[in-house]
Amino acid sequence: MISQKHCPFCREPALTGCEHLALAAEGRDFVRRCVELCQGEKPWRALCETRHREELASGEWSPEREDYTWLETAFCEEFLKALTWFGGMEYEWRSGANPAQAGFWVLLWSKAPRRLWWELRDELECQGRERRPKVAGGPKSELRNPKPESRRQTSLRL
Repeated sequence: MISQKHCPFCREPALTGCEHLALAAEGRDFVRRCVELCQGEKPWRALCETRHREELASGEWSPEREDYTWLETAFCEEFLKALTWFGGMEYEWRSGANPAQAGFWVLLWSKAPRRLWWELRDELECQGRERRPKVAGGPKSELRNPKPESRRQTSLRL
């Protein structure tokens, strides 16, 4: 193995998979696997759709920009690095039984992987809420909170 990495916490080789290795995935699968492991498919899909609509409306959309969101480096910068339980991200060259299986793998480290996934799920949901358009009090809010005075003033005819 070329450039074998070790856990930044316990110094175990990444290939043996210590408790701090939250994820080891091929680069092309990294973002999808992160979203799956945090069970954040729904908030991730909603966040991507909202961003796509916003970028189309502003004229900033481009295929390159959208592809960038799916790169592990962009995902890490935007969603992982600020998390409390993020321990680091590294690349490791791994090869399989045949040469076609060789490639760079992304290693995601955390002192508490389960907490990292919970925290990532919360972050995806939070960013999704922040991007949703705020709806001012409409007819539904008036129906939910009728004023008591209006009830007393209206009498029923018998």
